[in-house]
Amino acid sequence: MKAVILAGGEGRRLRPATFTVPKPLIEVDGTPILHIILRQLQSAGFTQVTLSLGYRAQLIEASFDDPRWTGLDLRFCLEHEPLGTAGPLGLLPPLEDSTLVMNADLLTDIDFADLWRRHKKSEAAATIALVPRHVDLAHGVVEVDGENRVARFREKPRMSFLASTGIYVLEPSVPRLLPPRTRYDMPALLNDAAARGARVEGHVFDAAWHDIGTPAQLAAADAALRADRARYLGALGPSGGPTTSTGAPTDATQQAVRG
Repeated sequence: MKAVILAGGEGRRLRPATFTVPKPLIEVDGTPILHIILRQLQSAGFTQVTLSLGYRAQLIEASFDDPRWTGLDLRFCLEHEPLGTAGPLGLLPPLEDSTLVMNADLLTDIDFADLWRRHKKSEAAATIALVPRHVDLAHGVVEVDGENRVARFREKPRMSFLASTGIYVLEPSVPRLLPPRTRYDMPALLNDAAARGARVEGHVFDAAWHDIGTPAQLAAADAALRADRARYLGALGPSGGPTTSTGAPTDATQQAVRG
Protein backbone atom coordinates (compact mmCIF):
# COMPACT_ATOMS: atom_id res chain seq x y z
CA MET A 1 0.00 0.00 0.00
CA LYS A 2 1.18 3.50 -0.84
CA ALA A 3 0.65 6.86 0.83
CA VAL A 4 1.45 10.52 0.26
CA ILE A 5 1.96 12.88 3.19
CA LEU A 6 1.55 16.60 2.51
CA ALA A 7 4.30 18.16 4.60
CA GLY A 8 5.15 21.40 2.84
CA GLY A 9 3.31 24.00 4.93
CA GLU A 10 5.01 26.84 6.79
CA GLY A 11 3.01 26.46 10.02
CA ARG A 12 2.47 30.20 10.35
CA ARG A 13 -0.01 29.83 13.21
CA LEU A 14 2.64 27.99 15.23
CA ARG A 15 5.20 30.76 14.99
CA PRO A 16 7.68 31.48 16.47
CA ALA A 17 8.39 27.74 16.89
CA THR A 18 8.21 27.13 13.14
CA PHE A 19 10.73 29.85 12.33
CA THR A 20 13.40 27.23 13.01
CA VAL A 21 11.54 23.88 12.99
CA PRO A 22 9.18 22.92 10.14
CA LYS A 23 5.72 22.00 11.37
CA PRO A 24 6.00 18.26 10.47
CA LEU A 25 8.96 18.04 12.88
CA ILE A 26 7.20 19.79 15.76
CA GLU A 27 7.35 17.34 18.66
CA VAL A 28 4.30 15.86 20.34
CA ASP A 29 5.34 14.46 23.72
CA GLY A 30 8.94 14.30 22.52
CA THR A 31 8.40 12.75 19.07
CA PRO A 32 8.07 14.65 15.76
CA ILE A 33 4.48 14.39 14.55
CA LEU A 34 5.60 13.26 11.08
CA HIS A 35 7.55 10.39 12.61
CA ILE A 36 4.48 9.31 14.57
CA ILE A 37 2.36 9.29 11.39
CA LEU A 38 4.95 7.26 9.48
CA ARG A 39 5.14 4.64 12.20
CA GLN A 40 1.35 4.38 12.25
CA LEU A 41 1.26 3.91 8.48
CA GLN A 42 3.99 1.31 8.60
CA SER A 43 2.15 -0.57 11.34
CA ALA A 44 -1.01 -0.49 9.17
CA GLY A 45 0.81 -2.18 6.29
CA PHE A 46 1.94 0.74 4.13
CA THR A 47 5.31 0.13 2.52
CA GLN A 48 5.91 3.18 0.30
CA VAL A 49 5.38 6.75 1.50
CA THR A 50 6.08 9.90 -0.50
CA LEU A 51 6.64 13.08 1.49
CA SER A 52 5.65 16.26 -0.33
CA LEU A 53 7.98 18.89 1.08
CA GLY A 54 8.35 22.64 0.77
CA TYR A 55 9.25 24.82 3.74
CA ARG A 56 12.60 23.78 5.25
CA ALA A 57 12.57 20.57 3.23
CA GLN A 58 16.23 19.87 3.94
CA LEU A 59 15.59 19.61 7.68
CA ILE A 60 12.78 17.11 7.14
CA GLU A 61 14.88 14.96 4.80
CA ALA A 62 17.77 15.08 7.28
CA SER A 63 15.51 13.75 10.05
CA PHE A 64 15.49 10.40 8.23
CA ASP A 65 19.28 10.10 8.03
CA ASP A 66 19.34 7.38 10.64
CA PRO A 67 18.72 3.62 10.59
CA ARG A 68 15.37 3.54 12.40
CA TRP A 69 13.08 3.57 9.35
CA THR A 70 12.74 -0.16 8.90
CA GLY A 71 10.95 -1.44 5.83
CA LEU A 72 9.69 1.92 4.58
CA ASP A 73 10.40 3.04 1.03
CA LEU A 74 10.55 6.80 1.66
CA ARG A 75 10.42 9.18 -1.29
CA PHE A 76 10.64 12.96 -1.35
CA CYS A 77 8.96 15.43 -3.69
CA LEU A 78 9.80 19.12 -3.50
CA GLU A 79 7.32 21.98 -3.97
CA HIS A 80 9.19 25.02 -5.24
CA GLU A 81 6.15 27.16 -4.41
CA PRO A 82 3.10 26.45 -2.22
CA LEU A 83 0.54 24.38 -4.13
CA GLY A 84 -2.19 23.91 -1.51
CA THR A 85 -3.52 20.64 -0.11
CA ALA A 86 -4.04 18.93 -3.47
CA GLY A 87 -1.77 20.67 -5.96
CA PRO A 88 1.38 18.80 -4.83
CA LEU A 89 -0.13 15.58 -6.17
CA GLY A 90 0.35 17.02 -9.64
CA LEU A 91 4.13 16.92 -9.15
CA LEU A 92 4.18 13.17 -8.57
CA PRO A 93 4.32 10.42 -11.16
CA PRO A 94 0.75 9.32 -12.06
CA LEU A 95 -0.78 7.16 -9.35
CA GLU A 96 -0.99 3.49 -10.29
CA ASP A 97 -3.45 2.34 -7.63
CA SER A 98 -5.44 3.54 -4.63
CA THR A 99 -3.31 5.91 -2.56
CA LEU A 100 -3.80 7.30 0.91
CA VAL A 101 -3.20 11.06 1.04
CA MET A 102 -3.02 12.95 4.32
CA ASN A 103 -1.81 16.08 6.03
CA ALA A 104 1.31 15.99 8.19
CA ASP A 105 -0.05 18.08 11.05
CA LEU A 106 -2.45 15.79 12.86
CA LEU A 107 -2.46 13.26 15.67
CA THR A 108 -5.06 10.53 15.38
CA ASP A 109 -5.74 6.91 16.22
CA ILE A 110 -7.79 6.29 13.06
CA ASP A 111 -7.29 2.75 11.77
CA PHE A 112 -5.61 3.44 8.43
CA ALA A 113 -5.90 -0.17 7.31
CA ASP A 114 -9.64 -0.12 8.01
CA LEU A 115 -10.02 3.11 6.04
CA TRP A 116 -8.20 1.49 3.13
CA ARG A 117 -10.45 -1.59 3.25
CA ARG A 118 -13.62 0.50 3.39
CA HIS A 119 -12.48 2.51 0.40
CA LYS A 120 -11.67 -0.57 -1.68
CA LYS A 121 -14.98 -2.18 -0.77
CA SER A 122 -16.96 0.94 -1.72
CA GLU A 123 -15.35 1.18 -5.18
CA ALA A 124 -15.49 4.97 -4.78
CA ALA A 125 -13.16 7.31 -6.64
CA ALA A 126 -12.32 9.04 -3.36
CA THR A 127 -12.97 8.50 0.32
CA ILE A 128 -12.75 11.11 3.08
CA ALA A 129 -12.15 10.06 6.68
CA LEU A 130 -14.58 11.93 8.92
CA VAL A 131 -14.94 12.34 12.67
CA PRO A 132 -17.99 13.62 14.60
CA ARG A 133 -17.57 17.01 16.21
CA HIS A 134 -19.81 19.05 18.51
CA VAL A 135 -19.83 22.75 19.34
CA ASP A 136 -21.75 24.16 22.29
CA LEU A 137 -23.00 27.61 21.30
CA ALA A 138 -23.05 30.40 23.85
CA HIS A 139 -26.12 32.06 22.32
CA GLY A 140 -29.71 31.24 21.64
CA VAL A 141 -30.38 30.27 18.02
CA VAL A 142 -33.54 31.49 16.29
CA GLU A 143 -34.90 30.27 12.98
CA VAL A 144 -37.46 32.40 11.12
CA ASP A 145 -39.58 31.69 8.07
CA GLY A 146 -40.02 33.84 4.97
CA GLU A 147 -42.41 36.17 6.83
CA ASN A 148 -40.07 36.65 9.79
CA ARG A 149 -42.17 34.50 12.07
CA VAL A 150 -40.15 32.51 14.56
CA ALA A 151 -40.23 28.90 13.50
CA ARG A 152 -37.87 27.58 16.15
CA PHE A 153 -35.98 28.97 19.14
CA ARG A 154 -33.23 26.95 20.83
CA GLU A 155 -31.32 28.18 23.84
CA LYS A 156 -27.56 27.57 23.62
CA PRO A 157 -27.83 24.42 21.52
CA ARG A 158 -25.13 21.88 20.76
CA MET A 159 -24.36 21.87 17.05
CA SER A 160 -23.11 18.59 15.56
CA PHE A 161 -21.28 18.06 12.31
CA LEU A 162 -18.81 15.77 10.56
CA ALA A 163 -15.29 17.16 10.26
CA SER A 164 -12.84 16.24 7.54
CA THR A 165 -9.70 14.79 9.10
CA GLY A 166 -7.43 15.71 6.20
CA ILE A 167 -7.08 11.99 5.43
CA TYR A 168 -8.21 10.61 2.08
CA VAL A 169 -7.91 7.59 -0.18
CA LEU A 170 -7.85 8.47 -3.86
CA GLU A 171 -8.06 6.51 -7.07
CA PRO A 172 -5.67 7.49 -9.89
CA SER A 173 -8.50 9.21 -11.80
CA VAL A 174 -8.84 11.96 -9.20
CA PRO A 175 -5.37 13.61 -9.33
CA ARG A 176 -5.61 13.56 -13.12
CA LEU A 177 -8.20 16.36 -12.76
CA LEU A 178 -5.61 18.74 -11.31
CA PRO A 179 -4.49 21.70 -13.43
CA PRO A 180 -0.70 21.48 -13.90
CA ARG A 181 1.49 23.19 -11.29
CA THR A 182 -1.37 25.27 -9.91
CA ARG A 183 -2.29 25.90 -6.29
CA TYR A 184 -5.32 23.72 -5.60
CA ASP A 185 -6.96 22.51 -2.41
CA MET A 186 -8.48 19.13 -1.73
CA PRO A 187 -12.11 20.32 -1.28
CA ALA A 188 -12.01 21.89 -4.76
CA LEU A 189 -10.50 18.75 -6.26
CA LEU A 190 -13.12 16.46 -4.69
CA ASN A 191 -15.92 18.81 -5.70
CA ASP A 192 -14.57 18.69 -9.26
CA ALA A 193 -14.54 14.90 -9.17
CA ALA A 194 -18.11 14.74 -7.86
CA ALA A 195 -19.29 17.25 -10.49
CA ARG A 196 -17.93 14.90 -13.15
CA GLY A 197 -19.95 12.03 -11.75
CA ALA A 198 -17.24 10.39 -9.67
CA ARG A 199 -18.31 8.73 -6.45
CA VAL A 200 -16.90 10.54 -3.41
CA GLU A 201 -17.67 8.85 -0.09
CA GLY A 202 -17.21 9.78 3.53
CA HIS A 203 -16.52 7.19 6.21
CA VAL A 204 -17.12 8.18 9.82
CA PHE A 205 -14.69 7.01 12.49
CA ASP A 206 -15.22 7.14 16.23
CA ALA A 207 -11.61 8.11 16.70
CA ALA A 208 -9.38 10.60 18.43
CA TRP A 209 -8.21 13.35 16.11
CA HIS A 210 -6.17 16.45 16.89
CA ASP A 211 -5.35 19.08 14.30
CA ILE A 212 -1.98 20.62 15.21
CA GLY A 213 -2.35 24.10 13.80
CA THR A 214 -2.11 26.42 16.81
CA PRO A 215 -0.19 26.39 20.10
CA ALA A 216 -3.38 25.48 21.96
CA GLN A 217 -4.08 22.56 19.61
CA LEU A 218 -0.49 21.38 19.91
CA ALA A 219 -0.76 21.45 23.71
CA ALA A 220 -3.96 19.38 23.55
CA ALA A 221 -2.31 16.81 21.26
CA ASP A 222 0.74 16.67 23.50
CA ALA A 223 -1.42 16.01 26.55
CA ALA A 224 -3.43 13.33 24.71
CA LEU A 225 -0.35 11.43 23.60
CA ARG A 226 1.29 11.71 27.00
CA ALA A 227 -1.85 10.38 28.69
CA ASP A 228 -2.19 7.32 26.45
CA ARG A 229 0.73 6.58 24.12
CA ALA A 230 -0.55 3.05 23.51
CA ARG A 231 -3.75 4.45 21.99
CA TYR A 232 -1.80 6.17 19.24
CA LEU A 233 1.31 4.05 18.95
CA GLY A 234 0.03 0.59 19.89
CA ALA A 235 2.88 -1.91 20.04
CA LEU A 236 5.39 0.52 18.57
CA GLY A 237 8.58 1.12 20.47
CA PRO A 238 9.19 3.92 23.00
CA SER A 239 10.70 6.16 20.30
CA GLY A 240 7.61 5.77 18.13
CA GLY A 241 9.00 2.95 16.01
CA PRO A 242 9.30 -0.84 16.03
CA THR A 243 12.63 -2.55 16.52
CA THR A 244 14.07 -5.90 15.48
CA SER A 245 13.87 -8.91 17.76
CA THR A 246 17.26 -7.94 19.24
CA GLY A 247 16.11 -4.42 19.95
CA ALA A 248 18.28 -2.91 17.22
CA PRO A 249 16.66 -0.88 14.46
CA THR A 250 17.55 -1.55 10.82
CA ASP A 251 17.74 0.29 7.47
CA ALA A 252 15.18 1.81 5.13
CA THR A 253 15.19 2.70 1.45
CA GLN A 254 15.01 6.38 0.56
CA GLN A 255 14.57 7.93 -2.86
CA ALA A 256 14.16 11.47 -4.10
CA VAL A 257 11.59 12.62 -6.63
CA ARG A 258 12.05 16.19 -7.73
CA GLY A 259 9.10 18.16 -9.05
